[in-house]
Amino acid sequence: MYKILILLNSFILLLGCNQHSNLVVKKTLPAEPIVYLEKPFELKWKIEKKSIITLPENVNKKLKAICNKHNKVVLVKVKTFSNNTAIGTFDCRI
Repeated sequence: MYKILILLNSFILLLGCNQHSNLVVKKTLPAEPIVYLEKPFELKWKIEKKSIITLPENVNKKLKAICNKHNKVVLVKVKTFSNNTAIGTFDCRI
């Protein structure tokens, strides 16, 4: 009994499919993501106040001048040396 109902339903579904009709396929273009095209840059500074990430004022001015079109500056990587200097890799962010 159930087998007949299942076969009957599947047969009706197959007949209901209109395989020979012309379907119009609409292609939707995905929204373009915001891509930051510039590369990270490095700055060198003298370590002050025994803190690696406390940047001197002249480095902050350089960062503001370089990233003037962006809202944030991110310190990506820090390398320290024995002569109390550091090189940081920075990136400008929106």
